[in-house]
Parts: sequence; C-alpha cells; structure tokens
Amino acid sequence: MTTAMMYYLAWHEDDWLDEVLDRFPEVNAIVPTAKTFEMLAKQRESGEVTRAVLVLNAVEEQERCRDFLRLCREHPQLSTDPLYIVGLKPEEEGAWQEAYPNAKIIVITGFAVEFDYDAVLARMESDLEGAN
Repeated sequence: MTTAMMYYLAWHEDDWLDEVLDRFPEVNAIVPTAKTFEMLAKQRESGEVTRAVLVLNAVEEQERCRDFLRLCREHPQLSTDPLYIVGLKPEEEGAWQEAYPNAKIIVITGFAVEFDYDAVLARMESDLEGAN
C-alpha cells in the first residue's frame, strides 16, 4: 500500500493552509526548519511515506525557506517530490522560479477571493495521487 502525504510548510497559519485542509483529508502542517527536514527525510527513507507533495508558503522568513529548500534539493527522494511555492508577490515570482525551476510557483494577483484555489488544489491532488 502506498502512503502519500501532503506537507504544508509555513511559519504561520494562513489562507492557503485553510484551503489545503478543506481539500485534503490528511495534511501534515509544519514549520520548515532543519528539524522538520530531518523528520521528512526519515519518513521518506523508511518508506513510511512513499509519495509526497510539498507546499511551502514563502511569504515570511524567505531566507530560512531557501535554507529548507536547499536541504530538500540535496535529498534523493525529497528533491523529486512535487513542490509548490505559494505566498509570493508577483515581483518575487521570477527569482524563485529561476532558483527552483521544477517548482510550481503560485502567485495570487488581484483579490484572493477571486483566485481559483480549486484549480491549484486539483493539480496538487493529481501530484499526490502520482498522476504526474
């Protein structure tokens, strides 16, 4: 049996977390620290989690988010897991996409209530199910 896990990584609760929790029955919401990385790596290496989607809200503590992503990028399994980076401003998107070309960068322009969260969450769900 395959165990899939949605990891939501952020420094504070936010709208994205609410949306993810509404969509997915099981979410591990945690702060993106070195200790968190060790836990994720152990779960992947042991086979406890065989497929994962990482959703990182990088709105705060951007340097610490980059440190966390550097650790993930160096890990054989976490480096291949689908990565979504959310919470960025439109002017930050390019730099993050250049630094993390395999990540799906999600930027909300305009009003958040008009944003199509469902389309993004459907992509996350597809990644979690292993369709990609």
